[in-house]
Amino acid sequence: MLEVSEQALEKLSELLSAQDSREAAIRIAVMGGGAGSPCLGIIVDDVRETDVIYQLDEIPVIVDSNLIAWCKSITIDFTTGISGRCGGASGSGFIITPEQPINL
Repeated sequence: MLEVSEQALEKLSELLSAQDSREAAIRIAVMGGGAGSPCLGIIVDDVRETDVIYQLDEIPVIVDSNLIAWCKSITIDFTTGISGRCGGASGSGFIITPEQPINL
């Protein structure tokens, strides 16, 4: 299951519309994390055979079927200007929370 806040959906739409490819989708993927533990991140990518596709309004969001099975559900939110809550100096960005933490 995938839950996306309205503010995050708006930002995902902006991210996807900046791409040249009409075939591109927003991918939720395992990324390197702070303090040695992996976390989830967002990239623009093409759909693969093993992906689960969530169509949110006009935005395709893809997650590898093994990842979504492991996480059970993923929640995506977007925060603006709360320093220390997200990476980067502005404190703005996506917050991606899996129900089941990623432990590799």
